[in-house]
Amino acid sequence: MEKKSDRVFWFDAAAWACAAVVFAPAAVWLYGALAKSGQLREAIVILVASLAVLSIEYGIRPRKPAYSAASAEWLLAGYALIFSSRYFGIWGVFPALAGFSAALTALGLACFERRRYVYAAGGSFFAFTVLSFFTPIFDMPLRVLAGGLSAKILSIFNDSVALVACAGESPQIALRVSGATYLVAAECNGFGIILGCVVLSIIGALFSEGRSVLRRVLSVAGSALVAYIMNSIRIVAIISLAPLVGMSRYHLLHETAGYVFFAIALICAWRISFPKPPRKKPASQ
Repeated sequence: MEKKSDRVFWFDAAAWACAAVVFAPAAVWLYGALAKSGQLREAIVILVASLAVLSIEYGIRPRKPAYSAASAEWLLAGYALIFSSRYFGIWGVFPALAGFSAALTALGLACFERRRYVYAAGGSFFAFTVLSFFTPIFDMPLRVLAGGLSAKILSIFNDSVALVACAGESPQIALRVSGATYLVAAECNGFGIILGCVVLSIIGALFSEGRSVLRRVLSVAGSALVAYIMNSIRIVAIISLAPLVGMSRYHLLHETAGYVFFAIALICAWRISFPKPPRKKPASQ
């Protein structure tokens, strides 16, 4: 006679197998986007690393996967969103991404007891997928903003600074400093830094307890602003140091400055999004 636990196991296995088939196209799309963009890969690494740090700091450990009412509700919501996405036309990608995130949230609820942790992971992942969809749209506006702020900072120390447009197959902008021209390329738009800091701050906003909605929103906005400023300062540092290190070492300077200011931005975003708890007063003797 078949045991009840065996029936439950096969029910769970069938449920997750069906979910894997239904949500596979969204997973394939995400994989393709990650393969094309180094900035998105950096952001997903930050997302996973942040969740890993939280799990270690708060002692959150996975359990043996167990299907529950909560996971079933989120999985059904995921099905509803992804099957209804066809009725939204070109906007259908957003309910489809929400459905994929809901399915991952359902899986998280089956594997973790700490619901706030799972909701933080699901919410930040949804924000990541939505923002990654807008990568081509944000590219040029962010380049203009980063180049404009960098030009203002450089003009404090140098009178011959100009933000100029460059001719080519696609629109390009560059900074002209003391006769030298520095292209503000796609990797200089700061999207990777901003996306990484925003994802980190959303995790903090959803996971932290006892904070008002306004403070959560401000922490996300503040992290994005810090990332934008740090990216502009990175451009300033590269242009300022380029004449000293020489063009033969320009690529090394570009990559080194990128990672240094990326790390600084992430540290600032972490401090904004995860404020330290108040210190306990020593017990009076």
